[in-house]
Amino acid sequence: MSAASLLGPWQAQADTVGPLRTAPATPFAVGVRQYNWMRGNRQVTTFVYYPSTGPSGSGPTTNAPVAPGVFPVCQYTHGSGASPQGALAHIRPMAAAGFIVPAPVFTKASVGDTYNGELPRDVSEAITRTLALNNGSDPLAGHIDTANVGVSGYSMGGMTTNALLTAFPDPRIKAAVAMSSIKMGSPSTAVHANVLFIHGDRDTLTTYSSARQSYAEMPAPKAFLTFIGGDHSSYFSDNRAIRTYLDWMRWSLYGDTTARDRLATDATSSGTRWEFVPGPANPTTPPATPSPTGSTPAPTGKVGATYRIVNTWPGGYQAEVTVTAGSAPINGWTVRWTMAGGAISQLWNGTLSTSGSSVTVRNASYNGSLAADASTTFGFLANGSPTIPPLTVTTP
Repeated sequence: MSAASLLGPWQAQADTVGPLRTAPATPFAVGVRQYNWMRGNRQVTTFVYYPSTGPSGSGPTTNAPVAPGVFPVCQYTHGSGASPQGALAHIRPMAAAGFIVPAPVFTKASVGDTYNGELPRDVSEAITRTLALNNGSDPLAGHIDTANVGVSGYSMGGMTTNALLTAFPDPRIKAAVAMSSIKMGSPSTAVHANVLFIHGDRDTLTTYSSARQSYAEMPAPKAFLTFIGGDHSSYFSDNRAIRTYLDWMRWSLYGDTTARDRLATDATSSGTRWEFVPGPANPTTPPATPSPTGSTPAPTGKVGATYRIVNTWPGGYQAEVTVTAGSAPINGWTVRWTMAGGAISQLWNGTLSTSGSSVTVRNASYNGSLAADASTTFGFLANGSPTIPPLTVTTP
C-alpha cells in the first residue's frame, strides 16, 4: 500500500509555534540517500529518507531531488536482525508526511548494545550528522529544520528510543515513539519530549508491564496505545499504529493541533486502548518552594504510598501517587483518600471509582503484583486547587 493511499490528504495546520513550520497538506514522494558515517571505530551507515519531488506517495527513490521546503527530523531505529529497508512500513509514511528520517543500519548489533549505550550513542551521532547536512553542499542543505528533532523505533529500536530519554539522554529530542520497548531507566531531566508508547498487551519478548512502568514514570505530554491481545509484532504494519505515530509527530514537531485532535479517533477501536495525558495547556511558573508531598503513615516494612503535585495551572493540577510494597511482596493494592475540592478528570495506571468526595484507586491488571520494597506509580489530572490529602493503602 502506498503512503498516499494509507495517509490520504491532510488538512494543513496554519498555526505555527516558534520555529515550527506549517505541516504539509498532502503526502510527498520519498527519496533516500546513503551516508557512511563513523563514530570513532563504529560504522554508522545511515539511510536518510526525505520528502522528494515526484508522484505523491511514490518511492523511495535513490538520490531523488529534494522537495521544496524545510522539514523536521524524525530518526528511526529498526529491531534486532532487521534493517531500515525492512521497516519501510514505518519509515516511508513518515518521510511522505514531511519528515527527514535518518535510519541507521544495525544488522550486526544486539540488544546488549542498547543496554551498554553503544546504540543510543550511534543514534545521537546519526542525528548530529544529519543536522550537519543542512550546511554545505549536500542536496539536503537548507531543507532541514534543525530545531525540531524526534526519535522512534521498534523492539531493539524502541528500547534505544527509550534509552535516549533516560539512561543515555539526548536533550535535542522533542518527540519520541517507542514501540515494543521496555523500561531503560528513569526519565532524564535533560530531555523534554512528547512520548508515545505502542505495545501489545500479550508481548512476551519486551514485556507489557515493563513498558507500562516506563510510561508511568514519564512526564506529560505522553500517551500509550495498547493493542489488546497483541504480541510483539502483530501490530507492526497496522494502520492504527501508523496513523497514530504520524499524528503524534505532526503535532509534536510541526505544532499541528489538527493531528493532535485526531489522535483519539485514529488510535481507538475495539482492539485497542488509547490513553493520553496532554499536560497543562497553560502551566504556571513553578513555585520557588518545592512541590508539596505527602505520605500515608505506615509502620516500617508495611505497604505505603506517597503523593506529590507534579504541575499546576489555573483551575487544575497534575498529581502522582507512588505505591510501595513493604518487606514482603503484595498482589494487589487499593489507595483511598478524600478530595478537599474539585474532581479527577483523567487517571492512568489504576482503576478509579468515586463516591462524592471519596476517591478509590485500585491497581490495574499489570501493576498489582509488587516484589518486596518495589513500587509502582499512578497519576491523574484534576480540576480545583491542589492539596495533600492523607492516604489509606490496603492490600487484598
